[in-house]
Amino acid sequence: MNLLRFGRLACLSSVCVAALGCAGGTGGTGTGGNGAAGTTGAAGTTGAAGTSGAAGTSGAAGTTGSAGTTGAAGSTATGTAGSSGSAGTTGSAGTTGSAGTTGAAGTTGAAGRGGTTGTAGTTGTAGRGGTGGGGAGTTGTGGTGGATTPHGSAAKFICPAGPFASNPLTGMGSVQMIAAPNPDYFAFIEGSLWIGGSVNTLFFSDNASSPSERIWKLVPPSTTPSIFVATSGSNGLAVDNNDQIVAAVQRAPYGITRFNPMTGAAGTKISTTAKPNDVIVRSDDNIYFTDPDSGFYRISPQGTVSAAMKFSNSSRPNGIELSLDENTLYVGDVGNRTIYKYTLAADGTVTTTTGAVFAMTPTGHDTVDGMCVDCAGNVYAGTGMGVDVFTSAGTMIGTVPTGESSNCTFGGADRKTMYVTSRSLLKHVTLGVPGLPD
Repeated sequence: MNLLRFGRLACLSSVCVAALGCAGGTGGTGTGGNGAAGTTGAAGTTGAAGTSGAAGTSGAAGTTGSAGTTGAAGSTATGTAGSSGSAGTTGSAGTTGSAGTTGAAGTTGAAGRGGTTGTAGTTGTAGRGGTGGGGAGTTGTGGTGGATTPHGSAAKFICPAGPFASNPLTGMGSVQMIAAPNPDYFAFIEGSLWIGGSVNTLFFSDNASSPSERIWKLVPPSTTPSIFVATSGSNGLAVDNNDQIVAAVQRAPYGITRFNPMTGAAGTKISTTAKPNDVIVRSDDNIYFTDPDSGFYRISPQGTVSAAMKFSNSSRPNGIELSLDENTLYVGDVGNRTIYKYTLAADGTVTTTTGAVFAMTPTGHDTVDGMCVDCAGNVYAGTGMGVDVFTSAGTMIGTVPTGESSNCTFGGADRKTMYVTSRSLLKHVTLGVPGLPD
């Protein structure tokens, strides 16, 4: 399964100030005759020059931001000279005129028009899936994953532009485990899903048979999960373009149901004759789900459910995932340790004639279950030995040692924490490349 989101910065500049000098004082009047001329009053000091306007702050990424405008220089005021003392009459010399006072500070220039030359706005930060508006920086960096098509909901548009490490397992952290709080337990957890933004929560299903399947949630840094929806009937989970939980409901009546991630309230169900197992949502609202007993399906944005699709020698379709650019659909087959790939048309239709083997898990890894992808396009698949990792070309990179694993997703503030459901334990580990919620 898969999921978050967001930031925009504006450019502001300050301006310079200058000082204005005041006139000097007048010389005193002498009392004697033909006294010497009063000395010239000292010149008013020069007002300080206006300071340069501060640089515009970073604009949010996405489209190319325009450069910050050049600020107009603050005017520099010069203090006027003190006036000369008037000549004294005959007698003692006139007293010296007092110095002119310091000129008042120049007024502040309008915002954005800094000192002599306002510096250019700094480079805008990365956009969220190319949807962010242009910032005031000189050049906003690329959106999610560079120029790729956004993947899934707005909560997913947070992939940095890269480049990424060639091996996401380099520097991998240790695997951490989380159990159900006493006296509760996990029967068989599945469908890990992260929703970021204001939610910042991990959700996962538990295939308990009594009273019903349920959805748990975990809000890091807490390590104590709690029951979110007590009777969801769900297995696999995904996120739609409104950040709603999309659940594969495997308890009759079957279908795809949305749940509010804040309240747990159930929305409208799309009924299906097939028994959904795993699910993924594309950014144009196409939904894809599997039923191990019959194949995999597409639900169009209009709600039309397709006929069953299946690779010619497929055994039991289970995990389902989209490539980073959303042009390829991956379907994992639990029966023969194989991941198949299919090309998707622009409208999301599956081109079944393009079906081909993408990768196989090694002997002894037993199966292929739920999948997830990272921001470099690598594909992760839960197996009996851990989470196997493949490049976008299908070459195996290695295995995350989580043991028997049913599904995965990426979460956390930097999306480098991979959460893995593993029967009776939730596991998490830090990797070298950020990924997408599932």
